[in-house]
Amino acid sequence: MSTMRRLAAWVVVAAWLASRAGPASAMVADGTMITNVACITYMSSIGMGFSVSFCMTSTALILPPPCITAQKIVTPSLQASGGLMTFRIWVINCSCFSSAFNITMTDRLPDNVTMGTNQAPWNGGSGGSWYAASGSNNTTWAVNPPLVGQGVPYYLRYVLDQLGPCRSAFASFTVSVL
Repeated sequence: MSTMRRLAAWVVVAAWLASRAGPASAMVADGTMITNVACITYMSSIGMGFSVSFCMTSTALILPPPCITAQKIVTPSLQASGGLMTFRIWVINCSCFSSAFNITMTDRLPDNVTMGTNQAPWNGGSGGSWYAASGSNNTTWAVNPPLVGQGVPYYLRYVLDQLGPCRSAFASFTVSVL
């Protein structure tokens, strides 16, 4: 069989294989390893085949998405009128493989309190930064921390731009009980 015929036969086979491929019918499960092998055989300029061929392999591992959970803690949990309470909102990335980005927490200031101070947030060594904003309608946000003495209804928004795998971080604020 001549070189051109052999090449033409390979082109036909490749076209047939490509026509048989279709879209994936199911999601790939987390932890699945996808391997792709490509092989090359080549000929000289005079059409003679070489017995040399080689294959290359590349591998990709499908990682699970980040898993974000939250927890809200108040200290002290019992307080008299005029006293201070501190709310701390934790975010936890329970995935040890994937980072999470642009985590947004929105919290309504509780009834019967006025805003005290924003406490310094902690990023948990995740490399991320917290950004605070506030607003009275839960749709329009001023890019600044809430004002001391602000009453309800008032909403606080904290955005953490990055939270690494198996990391946690928190934002906190203090209120004065009316």
